[in-house]
Amino acid sequence: MGKLLKPGKVVIILNGRRAGKKAIIVNTYENPTKEKPFSYCLVAGIEKHPLKVTKKMKKDKILKRSTVKAFVKYINVNHILPTRYQVSNDFEIKDLANESAFNTKHKKKKAVRKLGSIFKKKFLNPINEKTGEVSKDISFLHKKLYF
Repeated sequence: MGKLLKPGKVVIILNGRRAGKKAIIVNTYENPTKEKPFSYCLVAGIEKHPLKVTKKMKKDKILKRSTVKAFVKYINVNHILPTRYQVSNDFEIKDLANESAFNTKHKKKKAVRKLGSIFKKKFLNPINEKTGEVSKDISFLHKKLYF
């Protein structure tokens, strides 16, 4: 299962408070530790998606409705479902959500806020800089799951 779960892979969380939410794998840990006796992944995802925006809305209301709430969490490998989508390297998630971000609550909050701003920036401008077209992976990340 290790080859399937690579950093940058888009996954769906199956269990817990964030069940049904989409996330991106930041790092995988296949060797169990004393605290976590199982294989697990560090994932970063979107907890609250942006709301619908229309042309009639004012600029400040559009900005308020397009806020994104992010989360970072360690999750058991058995509790995630990998999708066929892979996020490109221009997302810069690996820099924000790393081991040092979990040392204190203040650092974790700061990392989650920065991550939320990255997700918001990608939501407002989903065009890939290299190809010049909308990335299917990022658009899938922002679509709501219906089941």
